[in-house]
Amino acid sequence: MNTMFQVGDFFVRLRDKGDRPKLTVWNNSGTKIVSEFISAATPSSWEQIEKLTSPEVVERVRELVQAE
Repeated sequence: MNTMFQVGDFFVRLRDKGDRPKLTVWNNSGTKIVSEFISAATPSSWEQIEKLTSPEVVERVRELVQAE
């Protein structure tokens, strides 16, 4: 999976790095907000990503990862 999309004011890239999906998120100014592997993301990891971005970003990414 290699995809890039926009959610609100955030640009999201989700790509495979071997067997692990890597999430990268930028704000509308081009500043990188999140860059991490999410294959073993814990609930607290998702909460932190949501605090840095938005609930919509987390929802969309989780949907895409679960669809794989």
